[in-house]
Amino acid sequence: MKRELKIGESQLITITGEGTVTVPDKVRMTIDEIAGLLGIYYQEAKKCIRAIEKSGVAPGDYTLSGTVEGLNIYPDYYGLEMIIAVAFHVQSENTQVLRKWIVKHSVSPKLIDLPVSISRQWHEWN
Repeated sequence: MKRELKIGESQLITITGEGTVTVPDKVRMTIDEIAGLLGIYYQEAKKCIRAIEKSGVAPGDYTLSGTVEGLNIYPDYYGLEMIIAVAFHVQSENTQVLRKWIVKHSVSPKLIDLPVSISRQWHEWN
């Protein structure tokens, strides 16, 4: 039986002490939860997230609540895309575990063959 998600409720990525990563279907985490997951300080996570938002690499979840800081409104929740961007931006033991999980689950045999095929085509053209 699957429980229903309440509006504004977090859905967290978890990393066990043995290095097992669990990612829910819909990730929704606060800056504090992201910092805890990655094993970094809150201010480091916030600074990194603000830089990633500013660059346009990954957005926050603006469909729920937000926080006003000066003249800006920032989302209170972030999804998997932002967490991946942060994991590749900072260094900690948990970011290494998460990056390995990301690479393992994103590389398929077709992608592994792709650079070789491009390389062969390039040699044939030249």
